[in-house]
Amino acid sequence: MGFSSGTLGEHYSVALLRRKPSRRQVRPELRYAPVLLELLDKMKKTALSSYPQVLMVDGNGLLHPRGFGLACHIGVLADLPTIGVGKNLHHVDGLTQHKVRQLLEEDGNSCSDIFTLIGDSGSTLGAAMKSTEGSQKPVFISVGHRISLHTAVKIVKQCCRFRVPEPIRQADIRSKDCLRRDSMRKNVCL
Repeated sequence: MGFSSGTLGEHYSVALLRRKPSRRQVRPELRYAPVLLELLDKMKKTALSSYPQVLMVDGNGLLHPRGFGLACHIGVLADLPTIGVGKNLHHVDGLTQHKVRQLLEEDGNSCSDIFTLIGDSGSTLGAAMKSTEGSQKPVFISVGHRISLHTAVKIVKQCCRFRVPEPIRQADIRSKDCLRRDSMRKNVCL
């Protein structure tokens, strides 16, 4: 399937809109991307000084079963450098939670907190990082768009006070608070 004219973003959007699966079948990168892109667009129009130079996404980039997760999707469409940060590892190219756990426990790796994740195909898919001292569960970092894995790991490492990088941790906390307030408001109205 080829495209003759237009930008990558236009082609990509057209290809995604051809089939409309049910809500249950919609992949997260397709369900969340429009909302995130709309927020970025509002930021660009109203708060020029605070528009992000790099975007950290709570989801995967290249470290994804389809090789193109939410971080890639958002990065391409917004034309922003993006980093995918996953809290769990998908089974990708022979990489499994068990295999990564074994890597973390090997004697040679006990001093390191960052492990490059190389699939069975030989492709570098991302990195597992123990983000805090004594952490047993790593976060999984992958390239989204327009950034190297080395730079992505460096940025994520600088943002970690706890296991999950602070921008993603704060987004989780604030979204849960917002949902809780919204839920309470609905219960009062009933």
